[in-house]
Amino acid sequence: MSRHSQSGRSPGPRYVLLGTLAGILAGVLAAALILVATGVFHSPTSAFGRAEIARNGNVQGVLYPGDPTRETSLVNTEKARLSYIRSVSASAQWRVAGLQGPYRITSGNSVTLVLPARVQPYLVSDLLTFAPTTFVRQPDGGYLLSENIAVLTGATLSLTATDGLTLRLRSDPSTFVSVIGLGGSVLVNGTATAPVVIESWNTRTGAVDTDTSDGRAYLRMIDGTVSVWHARIADLGFWSGETGGFALSGTDASGTDTSGTDGSVTADGSGTTGPGPLAGAPLAGAPVLPPALLRAPAGAISPSGPAAPTLSAGFQDVTIDGNAFGLFVTHAAGVTITDTRITNSLVDGLVFHRFVSDTTVTRTSAVNSGVDGFTVARSSSGIMFDQITATNNGRNGVSIDGRSLADGPSAIGTSVESFGSSTVTRSTVEDNRRYGIELSGGQALGVYSSLIARNDMGIVLDDGASGVVVAGNTLKDQSRQSIAVRDRVTATSVRNNSISGSPTGVYVRNAGASNTDNTIRAASNHAVSLVGDVTSVRVVSNALSGSGAVPVWDETSTGAVVAGNNLTGWQRATTALTLARSVFQPLTVVWLLLALLLLVTALTRSGPQFGTIRHPYAERVPLTSLSRGIVSRESVGGAP
Repeated sequence: MSRHSQSGRSPGPRYVLLGTLAGILAGVLAAALILVATGVFHSPTSAFGRAEIARNGNVQGVLYPGDPTRETSLVNTEKARLSYIRSVSASAQWRVAGLQGPYRITSGNSVTLVLPARVQPYLVSDLLTFAPTTFVRQPDGGYLLSENIAVLTGATLSLTATDGLTLRLRSDPSTFVSVIGLGGSVLVNGTATAPVVIESWNTRTGAVDTDTSDGRAYLRMIDGTVSVWHARIADLGFWSGETGGFALSGTDASGTDTSGTDGSVTADGSGTTGPGPLAGAPLAGAPVLPPALLRAPAGAISPSGPAAPTLSAGFQDVTIDGNAFGLFVTHAAGVTITDTRITNSLVDGLVFHRFVSDTTVTRTSAVNSGVDGFTVARSSSGIMFDQITATNNGRNGVSIDGRSLADGPSAIGTSVESFGSSTVTRSTVEDNRRYGIELSGGQALGVYSSLIARNDMGIVLDDGASGVVVAGNTLKDQSRQSIAVRDRVTATSVRNNSISGSPTGVYVRNAGASNTDNTIRAASNHAVSLVGDVTSVRVVSNALSGSGAVPVWDETSTGAVVAGNNLTGWQRATTALTLARSVFQPLTVVWLLLALLLLVTALTRSGPQFGTIRHPYAERVPLTSLSRGIVSRESVGGAP
């Protein structure tokens, strides 16, 4: 047995520490090798799944604070109620003898005051006459509305006042009300010094309703005309765009009706979360239709589906604060929104959903939205954003989706055409958590003369967008890339932009783009990064300055033309990645690992002899030391 084994001593603290340091060194080497092998610095992970808000581990916006299951049920109840109101009101005038003027329809636990067509607009004074117990003046001069209102085709509801008007829509745990335009016109007009105010109102707390889980009062216009000037709309709506606060919906966007066995339409819900306070209660003013009429005639429902836009709207000097969706527009044309402020929306600020066209948004801001500030969804086109401001939004400042509604045969034969012709000009997009501006698919899109600053990424083009122009913009201090062109984007021009302060100025991946006459300053990684198939990419006549390994990184790309760029301001710098790549070549790594193995083995040995220089056979003895040496035969009893 060797002396080392006989000692039986455990390793001292010194040797344990040395062994630990050797293990840490091994981990660092392995991590560096992985970084080099994967090129992690050139493959940043992007958020995915537009519907996966705040659920997939990437930045997708602020999670909605309400009750998804309960609110979804309430949305469906509201769809059924509106469909029922439309069906009954379509035949009420000729089914009820002598019916003149406004009337009421009950559905489940709710009551709706219906304003039919007439030449004169319905004023606040008319509401006091037709609904004296549910439209009540408050001590502070405002009005509390405790029942739903529906404005039919040919009718105009005018909420107009030169000395100010406050309308509070009841919205508490027992019920919430809505004002709906069903083909009629709604005018909300104040003055610059005395705006009209419309807000939700919790009668139990005496304050606005901030809880969406039990539904919340909302405004919605289906067809017709809407004019809103000098107004403040606050704390309305829940869950869906249509019930999200202030919704403008074109032709028959009211939802699916519920049919009885005889083909007639019945109401199956109330729009309330409990027993309605008005159901069965005596109501003064407008009459309640007889129960016999609460089954609408079969075939009275308007057909649904895409049709020519039948809604137009104008907004001027409007503040929208705290809605679920700030302002939601679908199936409309010629909408104008000017000098409007949208703040603190729970989901998106301003949404152009389906089939919105020829619309202009000027000097309008979307601030602190839970998800996107401005959104243009598929099938909308010709949206012009000029001098808008999108800041501090939970996801993107501006999202424009020009992709087709289908990419092949579908059950209803949806068109495969893409959409576009939307632009952002002279705008400010700052401090949004994900992208400043995202253009997904579509054609003939553009971003011009705008300031894009301090977003995670500045302008992102993806999903096969074509014919996009990004020109004359100033981009500052993005966290990753100032301009990203990727994933089948074609025929795109990125020109005359001033870019500064981001790790990568322009990033192109598997796309085609002409990058010319841009000025990129203070890039800390690469001025331009090219990845994948970039055969249709030109990087020409740009001024590239900053510090990093190389100004144009194209090691993993093929086909690009890179020429005529001014590189005098570029300073080659050793980065962690370039150092790792230069040191950790395959054979170098093998030898380093072998040396590390020997080092770890040596450092983790224990014993008092550790650290001394000794003979390699110090623990061995010659055989002669185990005997008496050379002796004579006679001395051991042998014959002489």
